[in-house]
This record gives sequence, C-alpha cells and structure tokens, in this order.
Amino acid sequence: MKNISFDNPYLLLTAVPALVILACAFFWAVRKENRSASPVVSFVIHIIVVILVALSLAGTVVTTVMTETNVYVVADVSYSSNRNLDKIDEYIENVSENLPFNSKMGVVCFGKDHTLLTRLGEEITSVKQAEIDDSATDIASALDYTSTLFGSGVIKRIVLITDGKQTDSRATSRLIASIENLYANDIHIDTVFLDNNLNESQYEIQVSGVDYTQSTYINHETTADVLLQSTKDSKAIVGLYRNGEKIDERASQLTKGYNVVNFELPTSVAGTFDYEIRLSSESDRSTFNNTCFFTQKIVSGIKVLLVTTNEADLERAQKLYGSDAEIDAYVNKTKVPCSIDEICKYDEIIISDVDVRELQNYTAFIDSVDKAVSLFGKSLVTMGDLKIQNKTDDVLKQLENMLPVRFGNNDTDPKVYGIVIDTSRSMQNASHLIMAKQSAIHLLGLLSDEDYVTVVSFSGDITVIQSPTKAKNRNEIINKINAIQPTQGTYIGKAMEETYKLMSSLTYGQKQVMLISDGESYTLENDDPIAVARKLKNSGIVTSVINTNNTQGELTLQRIAEQGGGSYYYIENEESLEELIFSSVADDMTESVIERPSPVIIGRTGDETVKGITYLPDVSGYVYSRAKSGAVTVLHSEYLKVSSGDITNPPLYAYWNYGNGKVSTLTTTLAGKWNSSWQEGAGESFLKNVASFSVPEERVDYPYTLSIEYDGKYSTVEMVPVILNPYATAQIKITSPDLKTVTGQLTFDSARYYYSFETPMTGKYSLTIDYSYDGKSFVSESAFNISYSPEYDSFAVFDPSDLHTAVRNRGTVSENGVPRIENDENEISTYKVSYTVPFLIAAIVLYVADIIIRKLKWNDIRGLFVSNVKRKGR
Repeated sequence: MKNISFDNPYLLLTAVPALVILACAFFWAVRKENRSASPVVSFVIHIIVVILVALSLAGTVVTTVMTETNVYVVADVSYSSNRNLDKIDEYIENVSENLPFNSKMGVVCFGKDHTLLTRLGEEITSVKQAEIDDSATDIASALDYTSTLFGSGVIKRIVLITDGKQTDSRATSRLIASIENLYANDIHIDTVFLDNNLNESQYEIQVSGVDYTQSTYINHETTADVLLQSTKDSKAIVGLYRNGEKIDERASQLTKGYNVVNFELPTSVAGTFDYEIRLSSESDRSTFNNTCFFTQKIVSGIKVLLVTTNEADLERAQKLYGSDAEIDAYVNKTKVPCSIDEICKYDEIIISDVDVRELQNYTAFIDSVDKAVSLFGKSLVTMGDLKIQNKTDDVLKQLENMLPVRFGNNDTDPKVYGIVIDTSRSMQNASHLIMAKQSAIHLLGLLSDEDYVTVVSFSGDITVIQSPTKAKNRNEIINKINAIQPTQGTYIGKAMEETYKLMSSLTYGQKQVMLISDGESYTLENDDPIAVARKLKNSGIVTSVINTNNTQGELTLQRIAEQGGGSYYYIENEESLEELIFSSVADDMTESVIERPSPVIIGRTGDETVKGITYLPDVSGYVYSRAKSGAVTVLHSEYLKVSSGDITNPPLYAYWNYGNGKVSTLTTTLAGKWNSSWQEGAGESFLKNVASFSVPEERVDYPYTLSIEYDGKYSTVEMVPVILNPYATAQIKITSPDLKTVTGQLTFDSARYYYSFETPMTGKYSLTIDYSYDGKSFVSESAFNISYSPEYDSFAVFDPSDLHTAVRNRGTVSENGVPRIENDENEISTYKVSYTVPFLIAAIVLYVADIIIRKLKWNDIRGLFVSNVKRKGR
C-alpha cells in the first residue's frame, strides 16, 4: 500500500499560473491554420514539464507501507442484538471504510458460541448469515477464539461490537483478563457500543419474576405476586398452573412499566408443588420470556413453644390452635429451650405471664428468641405481665426492644410522691421500722430523676424529713431516712394532712401518697386517718398503704387504702420486702398494672385479627403500656387516672415487624380472670385470629440462613450459621433438571459457607444441605427454578460503562458506530522515495526533446521512426 505526500504542498499551486501563461502563449502565437502536429506535441510537452517542475518544487514523496494490518470485527449477534442486526452490518461497513493502509478485515460472530463468518480479505457477509446459538452472550470466549486467528508479522487489531452485557454477570473479571491477554500478545482492541435497549415503538411484555413463600403451612393463606413488564398499555392473559394443571387465569389490563398480578395459592394439602406462570398477548415480540416457574412446599402444621406460669394457658392454646399445631408447653418450669438450635425448630414462641429472670439461662433464651425472630422470620407473642416494667436489667431491655409497646406508665411530666413513715414505739417490734425504712428507700428507686418526693414521719409529733425535692437527690434523702428514730405517739391522720399541704403547693398533675405503718395506736390519739384519706382522694391524691407485718392494725390500714383509692400491701418479712416493692408496689406507684373492668376499643377495624368482629367485651385487667412508633395498635382501652383525671388509651393488642419476623403483644392474659369474658364468642374469635395471624410467612427449622444467587451461567449457594462451630461440616446435594445429582462440600469463608456450581439449563434445581456438628444434624431442602436465560430479558438495561471498564482506557469506546482505528507509527514499517530529482531530470529530458521537435519537421520525426522500423524488418 502506497501513500503520496508533499514536503511543500502549497508549491503545487505554482503550476496554475504557469499553465495559464503557456496556454495563452500557444493560442496567441500559433494560428489555427498553422496548428500542425509538431506545435501541438511541443505544447503537450510544455504542459508536462510545468507539472513535473511543480511536483519537484512541492517535494513529492511516495511512502510504501510494508507492514500488513489484520483487523477482525467481533460482532455480538446474541438474542439481545437480533433486532439490531442491520445496524451491526452498518457498523461493520464503517469499520471497513476506516481501515489503515495495507489492511485486511475478517468478521467473527458470537452469542453463546462463536464462528468465523468472513475470512481475512474476503467479501463481507451480513451477520444475518451467522449460525450461532443466540441464547447467551459470551464475549470473553469469542475474544479468546479470535486471538488465535492472527498470523505472525502483522499488526493485530480487534473491533468489538456489543452491548457489553454478558449472560454470566460474574464474567466481567474474565473479560478483563481476556483483554489483558490480548494486549500481552500485541493485539489491540477497540469497541463499538451497540444500544440494544428497547424503545417505545417496540411492543414487548414479559414475566420478570414471582414473589412467593418457598415453604409455608397447611391452610395458611399465601399468594404469588407476579411481576410483569410492558412497553405500553396493553391487554394480556396470565395463567397459573400447578403440576401442569391450570388452576387460575386472569385477563389483565397492563400499563406501561411494571405491573403486579396476584394469585392466591391453595394450601389445603401438604406436599411439594411445582407452579408455572404463563403470559400471552397479541403482537408480543418475544415469547421466550413469557413463562416463569416456582416451587412451593406446604408443611402439615406449625410448632409452638409456650412458656407460661398459668396452667390454663396450655388448654386455652390447644383450643385456639386446634389440630394444625404441635405445642411444646413449659408450665411453671425454669428450664426451657434456650439455644438457637432448640429455638429455631419452633414457628411461634409464646411467653405468657412469665418473669423471664426466673428462667435458667434467661440471657441465652432472650438472645436466641431475638435471633429466631429477626433472622429466621419467627413470631413472638407476649401475653399478660412479663414483669419487665420498672426494670433496668440489660437483658430485659433486649426483650423490651423487641416488643411493639413500652411497658410502664412513666409519663414525661414529673409526678409528686409523698412517703409517710410511722416512727411510733410500736414500730420497734419485729423490725417494723427497719422494713419501713427499707420500703421508703426502695420506693425512691422507682422514681425518675425528674419526679418530686417529700418524706414525712409521724409519732406523737409530725416531722418533715424532706420537703418536696427532685428524686435525683435520693442519696441525701436516703441518709435522712436512715437517721429516723422511734418516739411515743401515733398521729397518722395529721401526718397525712401535713403531707397534703406540702404536695398541694406543687402544680404537677399526678400525685400519690404511700403510707408505711403497722396501723397500731397505743395512746388512742384523737385522729381520723380514714377521713383524711377520703379528703385526699377528693383532691386527686391517691393513698396506698404498706403494712409492715402487723395483723392488729390491718383493718385500719385496709380502710385507709380503700377510702384513699389506692392499694393495700402486706410485708411478711424483710426477705419478701424487695420483691413486693419491685412488683406490686412498683406497679401501683407507676400505675403499670391496671386491675379493674376496662373497655376494649377496636382502633383498627380493617385488621386481619378483628376480621368479622365489631365488638369485644371488657377485660378485667391488663398491663399498662404505650405503643411504640411504627407499631400497629389493633385494640386499646381507656384509662382514667385517678390522680390526675387524665384519660389515656393504653394498647391491649399491638404488633410490628421485627427484622424478618413479627412480634405481637397482648397486654391482657391468654387465660384467667383478666379476660374471662373472652373465653367464647367474639373474644375467642379474636384470640383465634391472633394465633392464625402470628403464623410466620415461611417455614425455617434450621439455625442458618440460606441464599441462592443465579448469575446466568453459574449459581452460588450461601449459608450463614447464626453460631459458628469450628468442627461443623456442611454438605450439599444438587439435583439438576435432567435429574442428575452432584454432591459436594461447602467452602467456609470467614463467617459463611458457600458453594458455586454450573447451571447451564433451565428448569428446577433441588438442593439439600446438611449442616452438622456435635452429633446434631440440621437438614434443609429447597429448590429454585431458572425459567429463561437472562439473554431473553428484554427489559435489561444496556450502557457502555461495562465496555469502558473492560478496555480500561487502553482502547477506544465508540458510541456512534464509527470506531477510530489508527495504528501506532512505531508498529508500521515503511519505505519512502523522494521524486524531486527524478521529476527534474524528466523535465529536462522533455525540454531537450521539445527543442529537437521544434527544429525538425514532423515528417522528419516520423521518418526517423519509420526508417528504424524498416531496418529492423530486414
């Protein structure tokens, strides 16, 4: 291949005026009648001489390219490109028109496989003629193949025309490695981005996926949410088939973009069922993506763990759940399942009227329940009083964080408490005064720092031990309480009157008096504490009483509590004092347990748990709480605070999602006097709805999470145990659609196990994983379906970013179909010849010839040649 260039191309223009002058001189000097052959030949010679001189002045150089360039176009003709085959032919033509000098071009086409369509230097054939498997895109293999086609001693170049998306989503690294290998073998690569994105003029619909539950329970409602995509508003028929038999069909009006069609799946029979979604519509461009398969397993029943202190709860639960549930009950037992291995086999965990601190390993129990709900999608249902209000234990905080309600009645506004302590001589008997002081000190521990407290002692005199102050000063107050000494006299009523005066000066709404006394009066003072208690109640101040183990004064103290609108408590000994204070007394002081007939209000009428229920009878008791943000409060009550007159709406039943699972809280009891009116009728229906609603979405009975990722050519199973065991083993068995079985061992990687395997065909893959340690084996069975190759995803998004990543700025990426193919000068071998001197010599020779011609006549010139011819003929 030769290339002509000029050192001074502008000097070529000198020929123009020279030729003009020459022509004018010729036509002026030689008349028409005298224009014989000789003057004409002379004129032509002068023209040639002028041109040769101009070429010499311009410095004419002829460059001959000695190195040959071989260019292969590697064209993507997979299914995603089939609507753009004409454009690919156009791009190949553009490449042909922009080849470097001394080049030959060939064409390789590829999809799942590859083929040489046009050999080097042959006439280009349309890519429509390529016979390849278009069900996938494998760029790396096509490039590897093309690299073997180049000969030696040539410049090697590849122009890749593709949308850049490979069927194997993990193949980007392999593609980069292939391109690096090309560069290592001196093969340069440029790319042309092929825009295969759908446009609005092309009508296409497809099934893009199905959201369903892989393993569910018999008679449990479950649905399949079918995701459809459409390029425009259209009508389509969507059918649902189970084990090959049609069970439902919908005529759907699709809108442009995403659409969801819901099918209710039958669950009346246990077993494993294979489903198929079929989509059909007129004028749909592709039918490869109109089917989708999935598999669902239905198990025979749920497993329930019931932990309770109420024997009636088991009988009640058995009646509510019926024969569909297997209930493991731990009634009044401290040893319960506590490891995640034991907990994970249960679908629902019910904790009813249990102080979890009394359970063995309660820390592990709560932690395992937390993991089972948040990770494995289990359900936790709490009922009644869990004794977690007014507690600061970190483990109980973990349990409370799971619940949709916050127990206890600790309002943000500060409250006022009056502690009235009996210091009469009778309190010296049987350590009564010691118990009174300890009771007062424990009561201080129940108050928040912003609450106000005043302490008054009484005997024959009334002493203000502490005027109203914030409870955060409790250390100072405790020192004053410990310094109290007994004296003669018992003025209970006067002490309560003095406390009333101290408290009434404060404007806070909730006020309460706690009287601590043995109730005895040996001096028979003129005093009426019962009337004073009635007066305090009428003023909005509740009076409760703690009897420090004295039966003789019990009647008086009980009447004080009754008329004061509060509660009466009896302390038998110092050992029982703390438990009483932090349970019943704490509930009373903070109004956290409400034991009185209370209305039940349905606050969320459309909820599944109250389906068909318009009224529920009153409950006789519940644990006061407040719903957390994000919780769904289905039932609540109305509570009138005697101390303040405020009306609140504490929840009776609320739930929320916690991680992958669900947590429900019934603040009344499952069985017993609190909800005795719920044992039949609407109350029983509600509790049955709660039991059904709490069933998890999916059945998981192994202590690890499973995920399966399909990337178009390979699939990867990832298994993450909740608790790692260094001696564990994880085995896998895979059954492919052709019923061939492969077994292997999962690889452990830091905190997970994984296994990658090839999934070359569509259909159902069944997996069995056995995770074993310490003689225990946890087996999971699952299945996943490959409905169609990702190559047939018509709504895939294509952009040139993958090509930029692959070539890494070492080659060009063209987005307009015109690649820039330029060889490096250092790669090309050339031979240059300057024609300045030869052109000048030729001009001189012609000039001499012109002189001769002008001196001789034409016949003489002819005679010279004719004579020579005759002499040669002799």
